Amino acid sequence: MKLPMPMSASQIAGFIGGTVEGDGNALVSGIAVDPFGATREDIALVTDSALLKKLDQCKAKIVIVPQGTKTSDKEQVLITVERPKLAIQRICTALKPQRFLPAKGVHETAVVDPTAEVSEEASVGPYVVIGPNSKIGAGTFVMAHTVIGGKVNIGDNCLIHPGCLIADYVRIGNRVILQQGANLGADGFGYTTEKPANAELLTQGKADQMSDDRNPLLKIPQIGTVIIEDDVEIGAYSTIDRATIGATVIGQGTKVDNLVLIAHNCQFGNDAIVVGHTAVGGSCKIGDRAIMAGGVRLRDHITVGKDAIIEGCAAVVKDVPERDIQVGMPAINAREYLKVQMYSRKLPKMNTELRELKERLKQLESRLLDKQLQEQS
Repeated sequence: MKLPMPMSASQIAGFIGGTVEGDGNALVSGIAVDPFGATREDIALVTDSALLKKLDQCKAKIVIVPQGTKTSDKEQVLITVERPKLAIQRICTALKPQRFLPAKGVHETAVVDPTAEVSEEASVGPYVVIGPNSKIGAGTFVMAHTVIGGKVNIGDNCLIHPGCLIADYVRIGNRVILQQGANLGADGFGYTTEKPANAELLTQGKADQMSDDRNPLLKIPQIGTVIIEDDVEIGAYSTIDRATIGATVIGQGTKVDNLVLIAHNCQFGNDAIVVGHTAVGGSCKIGDRAIMAGGVRLRDHITVGKDAIIEGCAAVVKDVPERDIQVGMPAINAREYLKVQMYSRKLPKMNTELRELKERLKQLESRLLDKQLQEQS
C-alpha cells in the first residue's frame, strides 16, 4: 500500500507518538501488508510476540515495534512505541481514504414523511425512507436504502451505512455508527400458550401429562423500544431486539461486531465489547467494559460483571462475576477450565493405572483369602 507521499521515520514517529532508534531521516513510500513481504521502500508493523522473534527476516527500512525491541539489521530503523495497537490506530486514522458519503441535504429519491424533522446539516442519501415524527440530527449521514420508522430519534454526527433498518420508537444518541444492514428494534422473541406447553410439563417432570393436542403459540406484543447511547458502534447485520416492556439499552461507547444478536430487554453498560456471532439471551445485564469474544452464547437473565471476559464460543449458563475470565461449555473460570483440560488429557493413563491397581488388589485379596483358609485348616 502506497503512502500519499514519501515520509521520514521522524515524521511517522511524530504522529504515532513513537521514538526513533536509527536514522530519523530515512524515507519510505509504502506500508507493508505482510511485514515479511516488505521491501526497503516500506514501513512495517511487527507487534505480535511470535513475529518479533523473526524480526531479522523483515526487510522493511522502518519497522514499528514495542519498546525494548532490538534488530540485528544495522540499516533498519526502529520506531518503538508503548502501545502498538494505538500506533496502528493512529496510522490508519491518518491514512484512511475518503468515504463516498451523501451530499448535505435530502436526496431527491428519498421518501421523507412531512412530519419528520431532518436537520439542514444532515445528509440523507438515495432511496432512504424516514417515517412520521422522526428526527435526524445535525451532521448525521444516512446512506442509501436505509429505512427509518416512525418517532425515531437520531442524534448528531451519526453515520448510518446502507441498508440499515431502524424500527419505530428507537432512540439513537450522538456519534453512533451503524454498519451495513444493522437492524434495530425488531420484535423480541416472546410467546406463550393458554395451557401449559409440553415443554413446560417436560421440564417440570410431568411427561405423563403431555398431549399431542394443539396448543397454539400466542405472540406477546413487544411494546418497548431500543436505546442506543452515545459513541456506540453496531456491526453489519447485527440485530438488537426491542424490549417487551421498557427498553433494550446499549450503553455509551459499547462496540458490537458483525452478526451479533442481542435479545429483548438486555441492559449493556459502557464500553463493552461484543465480538461476532455472539448471541445474548433476553434480559441479560452486561457490566461496564465486559468483553464477549466471538461465538459466545448467554442464556436468558444472565448477569455479567464489570470487566469480565468471556472467551470465544463459551456457553454461559450462570452469572459471571466481575473481573472473571471464563471459557468452555458450560462456561467456568479459565484457570479451572485449564485444570480440567489437563486432567482430561491424563484420563487414558489414569484409566490404565486404575485397571492395574484393581487387578493387583484382586490378586492381593485372593492371596489373603488363601492364607486365611490355610490357617483355618
